[in-house]
Amino acid sequence: MNPREKVAFWRDMKVEGVEICRVDGSRHVFPAHAHDGIYAIGMMLSGGSYCLGPENASSLVSPGQIALINPSQVHSGVPVSGKRISYRMVYFDQNLMAAAAAEMAGKDRAFPEFASMVVGDAVLWRRMQRFCRVIQGPGGRLEKESAILDVLAHLISLCGNVTRGRYCRRRGGQSIRYATQFLSENLDRKITLEDVAREAGLSRYHFLRMFKRETGLPPHLFRIMRRIDRGKQLLRGGLPPAQTALAVGFSDQSHFANTFRKYTGATPGQYLSESPR
Repeated sequence: MNPREKVAFWRDMKVEGVEICRVDGSRHVFPAHAHDGIYAIGMMLSGGSYCLGPENASSLVSPGQIALINPSQVHSGVPVSGKRISYRMVYFDQNLMAAAAAEMAGKDRAFPEFASMVVGDAVLWRRMQRFCRVIQGPGGRLEKESAILDVLAHLISLCGNVTRGRYCRRRGGQSIRYATQFLSENLDRKITLEDVAREAGLSRYHFLRMFKRETGLPPHLFRIMRRIDRGKQLLRGGLPPAQTALAVGFSDQSHFANTFRKYTGATPGQYLSESPR
């Protein structure tokens, strides 16, 4: 970790389904990955970063712009060459977003889908700033829940029709559902391609093609992301990092910490550094 880089996470027991991360002075490069069940909203404070790599110029997030990442949408994070970047990330559980969308539309829950990955919306920027101040402040639950609903309403308005979007529909095929469940439920086991293809009822060749088409990720990377997600849960529950590493299938704490930082931009210790309220 570069001493010029600062990373801090924040969560509040009074408001479930929300996590805030503030990063300053980073040059960390995020490889392609996805967040299962999470909407990721990124506010670029300084510098600039590509959500889909430098080869995709339209994915550049500049200061004052916001990145809107759907659940299961594959993306990366590549800072502009030579730049240290500062940004704030807000993560919303997809069920929180779906519940707000249902209230707005007056119908059953559905998962909204952002049509654009990068937006320059001054109103949303101001609302996101206010949201972060309120959520991280000393206010009560009523004030914080109101702030959440206010910002979710504006985010949902950017989604167009509130439908079950293609990213949230992924893994819909029965074979791939079996495979993702098998991978997610056996994080501490050594699993071969043959094992998971058999679980899906497909040949290895057809399984690989179908899995990546449905999830956007190869099986090994999908499994790494599930291990990290489960690791976060165990860490928040109080399990020491060394035990967490073994519980989610890493060979040791160092392997877990290096992989965790690669895909989250923070060490397990930094992830737990905030003070619960």
